[in-house]
Amino acid sequence: MAKNYGGVYNIHGWGDPYFAVNKNGPLCVRPHGRDTAPGQEIDVLSVINQAAATTTTDRDDKKKRKLQFPMILRFPDVLRHRLHELHAAFATAIKHTGYSSVYQGVFPVKVNQNKAVVQDMVRFGHQHGYGLEAGSKPELLIAMSCLTRAKPSAYLVCNGYKDKDYVALALAARAMGLNAIIVLEMEEELDIVIEQSRRLGFEPAIGVRAKLLTRLPGYFGSTAGKHGKFGLLAERIYEVARKLKALNKLHWLKLLHFHVGSMIPSTDIVFKAASEAAEIYCALVNDCSAEGMTTLDCGGGLGVDYDGTRSGNSDMSVAYGLEEYASSIVQAVRLRCDDNGVPHPVLCTESGHAMASHHSMIILEALSASTIPEPRDEGETTEQLHAKIHELASKQQPRALLNLKGDAATGMSTISCARALDMKKHGIEMYKLGKKLPKSVMADATTIYNYHMNLSVFSLIPDFWGIQRLFPMMPVSRLHERPTRMATLVDLTCDSDGKIERFIGGAETLPLHPLDPVLGGYYVAVLLSGAYQEALSSKHNLFGGPSLVRVLGGDDGEFILDTVDLGPTTEELIGTMRYDVKEDISGVIEEWAREKQVWEMVGTLVENALNTMPYLADYQPRPTA
Repeated sequence: MAKNYGGVYNIHGWGDPYFAVNKNGPLCVRPHGRDTAPGQEIDVLSVINQAAATTTTDRDDKKKRKLQFPMILRFPDVLRHRLHELHAAFATAIKHTGYSSVYQGVFPVKVNQNKAVVQDMVRFGHQHGYGLEAGSKPELLIAMSCLTRAKPSAYLVCNGYKDKDYVALALAARAMGLNAIIVLEMEEELDIVIEQSRRLGFEPAIGVRAKLLTRLPGYFGSTAGKHGKFGLLAERIYEVARKLKALNKLHWLKLLHFHVGSMIPSTDIVFKAASEAAEIYCALVNDCSAEGMTTLDCGGGLGVDYDGTRSGNSDMSVAYGLEEYASSIVQAVRLRCDDNGVPHPVLCTESGHAMASHHSMIILEALSASTIPEPRDEGETTEQLHAKIHELASKQQPRALLNLKGDAATGMSTISCARALDMKKHGIEMYKLGKKLPKSVMADATTIYNYHMNLSVFSLIPDFWGIQRLFPMMPVSRLHERPTRMATLVDLTCDSDGKIERFIGGAETLPLHPLDPVLGGYYVAVLLSGAYQEALSSKHNLFGGPSLVRVLGGDDGEFILDTVDLGPTTEELIGTMRYDVKEDISGVIEEWAREKQVWEMVGTLVENALNTMPYLADYQPRPTA
């Protein structure tokens, strides 16, 4: 039976239940998680090879162009399964605890604004009344459009700071029959809502964001607590209710929202935050007479086990699964509401990372590999250290010490003492060299390779560069062979930060295989990368986003490339920098090239460059030793 080296990358930790290594060595996707039947696994290398051989029509519909690397592979079946598992977890918790209301979640558009992803979320979540959350006017317009295909009850949660145009749009959504709820982030936003409601003639549904005292440890808790960036403290929330009551508008108030931060590490914090928020909810109903309240929105924070350690003490992991998360929220809210005699509210969460991360992977193409010279003290090699030690040893003269008690008149004891001091000095130097020697020998035995990748860190995995998030990475193929090269990944940008030299598990290198062009392309997958990376990508060096491939699974390992789209072309990227490409770039080049009578040659090259992605194409890697 062939060996399986997937464990080298801890695929059994972070990959369960969606990723595995099949019997032939390639990485594979289990599109239905543990419900994936034998033969339904999708071979990622086969997907890459088929996608790489696919042609797509360029933007001006003139030419067919071969798909370029890097590429994102999307597996919407994973998205569907993930969404259904979340709702199943809440349904189970509600049933087992006697909770008398329901769960109805939303997907935060900011996590992945791609058209296919947002539309898939709405379509897959239709039976659950799954909705969307928007934090800006562009996101609100996307959500308004997509939710016309959802159930009327699906929430459109309108978060973020708001001006009159944002509020007017949200009211327009409500006028269209969408279940839009305007969540107040600041107390003064209420005045804008009142003004726009009066102007447009439509009543809003209002929510208020609570600034809880519960906080997260680590990086992702920085915007929570009483000094957090968003929301109102409890007393100010009650003041909003009192103001609405004075205006005879208390029936507008429908929802209480909170968000304590992304990647909540443990269910203890989930339970504590939900309990604190439920107390405020109950006070609004009982003390402020806000009987129109229906919903408690527990925000985001459902984490992803990026490193596969299931640890509650890390920004890269969480110590629970969907079932424990749902149970903690349901139990906390039920207990507080029962204690206060308040009907159980509809529960909502804004889970983004946990829904989108698993369905997408970035495929990086290896171009070449070179060794990294190992740094040594004073630049000394192992051979030089050996030579120095032998030289010092040859200078030692222990017999001179035999005359330490000689005649003082002859001066022999003085000479012996001087020699003893020399011996001590040489001994110290030999000791220091001896300490350096094993490090040098180890350096000789452990060569680190730079694998040059068709990649821009800034454009494809900005979270790695910006917040030091570590994504699981592994080769796509040859996983029945032991990976023997310790590697760092280097990108194409002219920037020292354009490299990946930190990996899950605290590793400074990634085990890879020697490059062998005879075996075909060598690809590294960046997994659990479906959340935020596309929206946060920069255009450093004018490298843009990747090609996009949407993969639908079938039976017997079959799959369909549902859509195949080339990434942003050079022309499109230049255009984002306010150039008129025809006037400022190609027109100027044409004028000068015609003057030099070389336009026939130059024009073809310029057209090709403008209409392809800026990444390297048809690069032939050299084998590594």
